[in-house]
Amino acid sequence: MAAPIESMAGKILAGIFFILIAGVHAEDEFEGSRTLQVEHSFDQGASPTFSKRGTVVIYSLKSNKAQFSQASSLSPQEKEQLETAAKQNGIYRLRIPLVKGGSSEPTSFVSTFTTACSVYESGLKDRVMVNFDTTGEVLGVSVLPAVGTCTGASVGAANLTNWKTSVDVLQTVAGPVPDTQTYIDKMKRDEQERAKGQQGDNRSFFGKYWMYIVPFVIMMIIMSSADPQAQGGGGGGR
Repeated sequence: MAAPIESMAGKILAGIFFILIAGVHAEDEFEGSRTLQVEHSFDQGASPTFSKRGTVVIYSLKSNKAQFSQASSLSPQEKEQLETAAKQNGIYRLRIPLVKGGSSEPTSFVSTFTTACSVYESGLKDRVMVNFDTTGEVLGVSVLPAVGTCTGASVGAANLTNWKTSVDVLQTVAGPVPDTQTYIDKMKRDEQERAKGQQGDNRSFFGKYWMYIVPFVIMMIIMSSADPQAQGGGGGGR
């Protein structure tokens, strides 16, 4: 009976291990989905009217897993607005409403714009990039159409029906934190060293400069004792 029991225990442990690994993997890959509304406008006035373009569903910021889902196909009126804006060198606006503090209405927006002709000539194929800070709050949004330089090409209405959008979610990475404590300790040590250097020397003049005075005195004694002998020897010769 011991062998079947050990085999069953091994299977149970293996199952638990698999569940733990799968849970860690799921937590790393999918921190919890989050949905952002995306709005756009073809208006060229100072107070444009925005309409819903679709939603960005974010599955993981760490792994850059997100997907765009359009609200509806472009209406004939929107296609005409886009084509007109493209011919007039107008702009195409994009924004994401932000709701904070439990409010049901947007409290602010992050927005961007690009040339309407690039959106038109791209046939609604673009890339939307959403930037987040380290806490997961939206910092900004940008849009990059597939065509960067407009050539005045004509695009059929069939290519202006559905958005072909890919999404990138980018999270700001915190930089290295400066070691302020070490710097403060170094400043204190430097200040203490300067304070020691500025303290007055209370020794006497002889105490400070004896190493210069003593050799000078000895030299003067030797010179004074040698001069009389030289003078005496000179007088006897005459």
